[in-house]
Amino acid sequence: MITMMLLLSTLTVAAFFFFAVLGANADAAAASSSYTNEKEDDGTNKFDNLVAWVRRNGGRVDNRLGLTNHQHGDYLVRGGVALQNIKAGSELLFLPWTIVFGTIADTSEVPENKCEVLQSYASEVDAGRASFWYPYLALDDSLSSRVPSLWNESLLEELQGLPPYGSTEGLTGWYSSNCADGVPFSNLPRSSRQALLAAITRAAGLRFLPVYDLLNHHNGMLNTQSFADLKGDTITTAADIQKGEEIFISYRGGQENTVSEMFRRYGFVEEWPQYYSWDQRDDESDGGTNTMQFLILPGQIVTIYPPTSMLSQIGHITLNIEDYLSKTEKHNQGLSTQQLLNFSEVGMNLIATLNTTVDEDMVILQKTKDDLLMMSRDQAGEIEQSMDIISAIYYRIQFKQSMTMALDVTNQLLALRKDSSEL
Repeated sequence: MITMMLLLSTLTVAAFFFFAVLGANADAAAASSSYTNEKEDDGTNKFDNLVAWVRRNGGRVDNRLGLTNHQHGDYLVRGGVALQNIKAGSELLFLPWTIVFGTIADTSEVPENKCEVLQSYASEVDAGRASFWYPYLALDDSLSSRVPSLWNESLLEELQGLPPYGSTEGLTGWYSSNCADGVPFSNLPRSSRQALLAAITRAAGLRFLPVYDLLNHHNGMLNTQSFADLKGDTITTAADIQKGEEIFISYRGGQENTVSEMFRRYGFVEEWPQYYSWDQRDDESDGGTNTMQFLILPGQIVTIYPPTSMLSQIGHITLNIEDYLSKTEKHNQGLSTQQLLNFSEVGMNLIATLNTTVDEDMVILQKTKDDLLMMSRDQAGEIEQSMDIISAIYYRIQFKQSMTMALDVTNQLLALRKDSSEL
């Protein structure tokens, strides 16, 4: 049977992030719980080797930037750490374009042929220690990712029709059709699968940035910024970071940073800010919009139909949470009654069409976890399936709770207007 400790290693649900399950199977995930102690055969530390490689090839890495396992709630998650106090404005990392995989020569440009980049990555993986990129590839754990992009139709059904709907497998389908002569993704060589998964979970526009892509995402606690020029990419601190604190980057921001898109690509939903945006799936509403939108901030503060001026700050160091909180009440009060009625109608209809309630999901979740504990190590396929189901259940619980929270705010606003009109 899988032990409780092993299960905790596989189910990485962070306090900072609402993570989906990250490990591909029990053994892979168990190994991922000790990233910072991962050694080469000669006893050297893989992260130290990567830093030395970056420096040998014209890059710079601040000695105060390290890699460790962070305690996120009850679980450990690999990420960057400040080994000493670091002042705002300090350079953490400089990467010349020559050591950013995927770029053309010493420029920031990437080939128009995306397949070319991915196939080249797979070739370097196959080369092993003989590859120039080996120190970077040695820390690539992409194959242990269980992102929804890998899910089959039965797993998508676990989302109960919630976004990202059926779009999750688009990336693997595109890769199979355009780069692999139609061979199903699951049947591709290990190195080819690793190449695409690395592109999905680590790359920035098909640019693979050593050290940088080992840092975790958090738009609400973002404390770095990145600047690109003709020479390379420079990462600096955007705030004072104390010894032992985690160093965060942003995977994406603005209106692209929707909860469903983050879940589809990376398999998690961050704690805040959570931006929900999706097209409603029926045309019965007469509210004048085909899109549902709301933003959740700390303290269960909800912005209904958030303005572009708020969304554009997500993923940037200019995001000021106090400013957001102060503007939310005024913004919500400025919405028309028709907008609020439309939001309430569509949201309540959505909740009513879902197969299970949050309470029922909690019961299903616990049973699925219990069943997972009873599986043996040689049931790799069943373990992966169960872990993906758990991820889907966590996601739909989060979605339902957030939708209910937004509906509560909307209905309170409508009730206040009704009371005011009766005075």
